[in-house]
Amino acid sequence: MKTSGQLAIVYRAATDLRRYERNARTHSATQIEQIKASLRKFGWTNPALVAGDDLLAGHGRIEAATQMWAAGETIANCPVAGQVPTVDLSHLSADERRAYILADNNLAENAGWDMDLLACELAGLRDNNFDLSVIGFDSGELSELLDPGEPGPPGGGGAGSLAERFMVPPFSTLNARDTAWQDRKRDWLALGIQSELGRDAPAYSSASDQQKAERGVPAQHRTSIFDPVLCELVYRWFCPADGLVLDPFAGGSVRGIVAARLGRQYIGMDLRAEQVQANRAQLDLLRADDPAPAWHVGDSRKIGHHLADVDADFLFSCPPYADLERYSDNPADLSTMDYPAFLAAYREVISGAVGQLKPDRFACFVVGDVRSHRGTGCYRNFVADTIEAFLDAGTQMYNHAVLLTALGSLPIRVGKQFSASRKLGTAHQHVLVFVKGDWKRAVAACGEVAISDNLFPEAEE
Repeated sequence: MKTSGQLAIVYRAATDLRRYERNARTHSATQIEQIKASLRKFGWTNPALVAGDDLLAGHGRIEAATQMWAAGETIANCPVAGQVPTVDLSHLSADERRAYILADNNLAENAGWDMDLLACELAGLRDNNFDLSVIGFDSGELSELLDPGEPGPPGGGGAGSLAERFMVPPFSTLNARDTAWQDRKRDWLALGIQSELGRDAPAYSSASDQQKAERGVPAQHRTSIFDPVLCELVYRWFCPADGLVLDPFAGGSVRGIVAARLGRQYIGMDLRAEQVQANRAQLDLLRADDPAPAWHVGDSRKIGHHLADVDADFLFSCPPYADLERYSDNPADLSTMDYPAFLAAYREVISGAVGQLKPDRFACFVVGDVRSHRGTGCYRNFVADTIEAFLDAGTQMYNHAVLLTALGSLPIRVGKQFSASRKLGTAHQHVLVFVKGDWKRAVAACGEVAISDNLFPEAEE
């Protein structure tokens, strides 16, 4: 790289500058109009960068200016129509020029916003009757930044500020591998939650181990434990602070314990008495003022009969993934059924549970797709079947997030699996959120997201 001397601004005719034909940066008509508004307000303030006659940076500004000159407009700091201020970077090599074109466009995008300061600056300009349309934020973004009472996520910002407000950034990808997520999970488990208890009845173990052995999965992997951090997250985001949570596929204790520690009443139903007994044995993990979870033994296909007086504020569960894990030999257990029978029973459970949900409230199911023939065949499309069941039950699809799960031993197992079958290793689940009734009223019922609870005083000492 050659060393340059002092940079000098030289005015040149825009028509003399060759546009870089491989410029990967695009400029929509809307953005060109935004640039025009900026040029009208502030004039030309940033010189175009050139190397000889080759334009490196400033394509959008020159396009906007050319349209303005064609319409008879003038631009401050461009005293001669058609001429623009330039700085020559001919000292850069050919590869350095190509790289700079990319860097000039990309580096600014890597910056974030301090949302509080941004809102303060915009509010100050608005109060002084400054035209905010020339800054580049669209009307929706300005409304969200300047009207915090309106529902919806902020118009932008770094992950740090979003995490402070919402526990994790409210994006459609949730990363359970993140260090902060894993630290939070350790805090929850340090309370003594043992969600795996009650999952090792003999009928369950023998049947499940045989299925897993057929697929080459170690027996100790047979028990899937629900992530307490995801549980905490959806309660804080989608359930009123003092709301009642209904769980038609209760399984282990974690969803009930987390609900109680967050001040939510929890009612769960499970077909297996030994599971309910194991869950109730963990009530000593609660604080004195925590609302005790209530676990009931029963067939959730008849949940409206068993829990007729329940009006839930939030429906939340993680259902059995067809026959992926077999929980008992009870013929009423959905995990014992072939897929058509499973799906019919599953839809019955969802319909009944939605019937117990108050109007204008959210529901959330965490699901993953499952392969046919006990995990050896093609996907059954279970995620889509879940969505269809909720739609038919009278809800609307509201959010769909992908949960990136911890990899565990997957990197060890996936090589042999992929070589033999070309099946990708599954490293995610789907978090499906539905709304019953009016979403605006559902949001209002949830209130502000509060994350300041001192749940783990021992961890902070």
